[in-house]
Amino acid sequence: MKDVKIESPEFKRIMKNLHLENLSLNEGLQEKVLETVNADKPITPAVIKDLLSRG
Repeated sequence: MKDVKIESPEFKRIMKNLHLENLSLNEGLQEKVLETVNADKPITPAVIKDLLSRG
C-alpha cells in the first residue's frame, strides 16, 4: 500500500468528510493519524481512542 500524505487525494477526501460532519483535526493530530495509517497497523477503536487522548 502506498503511503498516504497530507497532499494525497485520499487524505483530502477524509478531511472533507470530517468537515461535512462539523469535525476537524489539528495539524498535530493529522500527522499522528498519517503515521499510524502508514505504519500498516490495524485501525481499531482502541487505536483511535489512544490518538484522540494524546491529540
